[in-house]
Amino acid sequence: MSMRSALVVILAVGLGAGCRLVQRRDPVPPELADARRLCNEGLSAVDRNDLVQAEGLLERAVKSCPLDIDARRHYADVLWKRGERMEAVGQIAAALELSPGDVGLSIDGGRMYMELGLLEDADRLARDAVRMAPRSADAWRLRGQVAMARGQAEQALAEYHRALALAPDDRAALRDTAEAYRRLGRPQRALATLAILGEQYGPNQTPADVLVLEGLSQEALGRTADAVDSYRRAVAKGNAPPEAEARLAALEQGTRPPHAIAAEPAAPRR
Repeated sequence: MSMRSALVVILAVGLGAGCRLVQRRDPVPPELADARRLCNEGLSAVDRNDLVQAEGLLERAVKSCPLDIDARRHYADVLWKRGERMEAVGQIAAALELSPGDVGLSIDGGRMYMELGLLEDADRLARDAVRMAPRSADAWRLRGQVAMARGQAEQALAEYHRALALAPDDRAALRDTAEAYRRLGRPQRALATLAILGEQYGPNQTPADVLVLEGLSQEALGRTADAVDSYRRAVAKGNAPPEAEARLAALEQGTRPPHAIAAEPAAPRR
């Protein structure tokens, strides 16, 4: 049975059980009230980091009222965190069938598809999100991330700039923009962008992945001492990617650092 056919069956069962979408002033059906109660209990379990209990509660919420979009959204999030990724995508797809104009769902689904390597589906949802909400920085950032996943750093940079035009202080968009500049062989611009990003954090609060990107950009400019300092600070965080320790060790020993993600040739400027 296809996902769409299965969804039709689920919706039919939900309607037959009395669960239905309600208008603001309509009385809440018992099934929907029960789903909302279970959903709240599931979110409380998430706050306690008890994802096993949260999954069970949210699964019951969805079964109680298959038309409850929020229950499906939260259930998908917990499934994703639990590593049940295809099941999570299925819940997002079902929620989008129920609410095709939901920008947040489109963005969430697009990110899931992108991480699964389903770039065509990710791009479709990103385009939908931009069409429905052209002033959504998250939607433009998703388009940029999909372009970057396809190796199209120049296009990604343009999409990130659209996101930053709408949300200049968005940390994630600034970080992605710096990475795009680095991939394009423009480490000076990458560092300038990272300097702006650094102002968004308190003293010693810059994340390890940002410090690693800083180190890679400094290496590209031949600033070995600065790169070593950035890698040391990243490693000291305790959650730095393995690449940080390897590159730090190589630089301290005066050997050639391991291969980093290659920068793309810079596009000719006009």
